[in-house]
Amino acid sequence: MPPGGDGYAPFPTGVPIINRVITASDDKRPERIVTENELLSVIETDYRTRHMYWIERRLNKRLEKWFRKTDEVEITDLLAARQINDLHIEVFSFYNKADYEPVTRLTPEAYQNWISSIVTGWAVRKSVSVWSKIKMASRQQKNNAIR
Repeated sequence: MPPGGDGYAPFPTGVPIINRVITASDDKRPERIVTENELLSVIETDYRTRHMYWIERRLNKRLEKWFRKTDEVEITDLLAARQINDLHIEVFSFYNKADYEPVTRLTPEAYQNWISSIVTGWAVRKSVSVWSKIKMASRQQKNNAIR
């Protein structure tokens, strides 16, 4: 009988046992169940470190496309809803093309909330950026008028 008793020998992976090599798939321990909050934490970390640049670049291109032809645009509720929907689709398509496994393990509601949080965060950052540019342009215009 091998060491370990009861006919069981705990061999490390890759050690041959009777003309057979134990592989990682032989490990029968149950897979640890990851909570949705842990999964969202992993996804958020990856978003901030690896995906944010690419996703926000796509969203910026979409925004530029909407406002390319004019300086003033009246946005109705219907148009705004369609544009927000387009932004959600843009984020969804990024994750779909990337075949990013953690988002596939989210519930549909959590996935939709995650996409909404990306779009909302981007919109807030974009509006602050635009507002600061408007203020700078206004100050510059005021300074030019004084001279």
